[in-house]
Amino acid sequence: MKVCMLTTSFPRFEGDYAGVFVYNLSRCLSKRGVGVEVISPHDYGSKYSEVRDNIRIHRFPYFYPTKYQRLCYGAGILENLSRDILAVIQLPFFVIAEILYSLCIIKKEGFDVIHAHWSLPQGLVGLWCKRIFKIPCVTTIHGSDIFGLKSPWVRALNTKVIKYSDVCTANSKATARVACETYGRKNIEIIPVGVDDTFFFKKTPNVDAIKRELGIDGRVVLFIGRLIDLKGVDYLIKATPEVLKRCPDINVLLVGSGPQKEYLMNLSKDLGVENRVVFIDKVAQDEILKFYAIASVFVLPSIVNARGETEGLGVVLLEAMASGVPVIGSNVGGIPDIITDGETGLLATQKDHDDLADKIIKLLTDEELRKNVTENALRPVKTNLSWEVIADRFVRIYKDLIGRNKQEGIF
Repeated sequence: MKVCMLTTSFPRFEGDYAGVFVYNLSRCLSKRGVGVEVISPHDYGSKYSEVRDNIRIHRFPYFYPTKYQRLCYGAGILENLSRDILAVIQLPFFVIAEILYSLCIIKKEGFDVIHAHWSLPQGLVGLWCKRIFKIPCVTTIHGSDIFGLKSPWVRALNTKVIKYSDVCTANSKATARVACETYGRKNIEIIPVGVDDTFFFKKTPNVDAIKRELGIDGRVVLFIGRLIDLKGVDYLIKATPEVLKRCPDINVLLVGSGPQKEYLMNLSKDLGVENRVVFIDKVAQDEILKFYAIASVFVLPSIVNARGETEGLGVVLLEAMASGVPVIGSNVGGIPDIITDGETGLLATQKDHDDLADKIIKLLTDEELRKNVTENALRPVKTNLSWEVIADRFVRIYKDLIGRNKQEGIF
């Protein structure tokens, strides 16, 4: 069985966190004997073609000189489009390049299944290739392709992709619900993003050494992610003064980069907490574990932003849970799929820094609650959400789809 993955985000180098969930799925599929090839956008300095963990990766350039490619990676396509006119100019070139590149590779390699991550543009490209080469297409919706795309012509394209994909999956109940309500397809299977087994309680033993390295003394409230508006990091910073009144030893550690960094740094200064808010630029994937190791609480304060975008799932919450860290998330998007309030973590009201502060204080001061939510969270993550389990679910979909289409005489 050969599967072609279409994606706008995939690790560009060893340790890169971009699109790591597509890589982890591909890696686990490869271990199960599935031949996986990935088609993803090129980024300046990355290789055009390489093989990693038996996965052949093809990266297509979409603008020249390539050092001026601005559409993909960084803050993400939607954020890049909203901030960079060059990204807007490059969008049609990107779509054309992806179509041509995909047609050439799929024709040459002879795949059994196309698996498109994000409905646009990958799902649309997948449907064209399906019709031309008679290959079934699976489209996975990740959230930004549903919550963040509102214009009529984009919704029309999304409707075609979601309606005519052979199988459509979504990463959360919230994503599936909005897709069903907006685009009319009812049989959307919910398959969340998995968690790498390396996170399961494999904490770095020398926590004190890590804190010394980072210049941190005391407990850590951790956030990991892009510094963009929908992550709601400003509400975490606004909650910090109140948390410090009850827990004066805490440090808020923000791991990630993005266009809001300068605003967030200025905000922490304005609130007088700049000495307790630590910014660390995006780090390599293999270094993420050490930040979970030192965390007392993990917070994902996501919001619904002005464009209607929100959190499709919240993979970092799963990683924190698997690492034995109690979690707090906003009650938006797919986060309630992960957190059952009071059982596997705490849910806070979005855009309410007072409520967020109360929840953080609660987890920092109630040891029994911390223990209970941590233990309750670990069991379902380990049992149902490892990448091994998720990969097996997709293998069953691929096999069923191939078998069904053969019986119908499509091949």
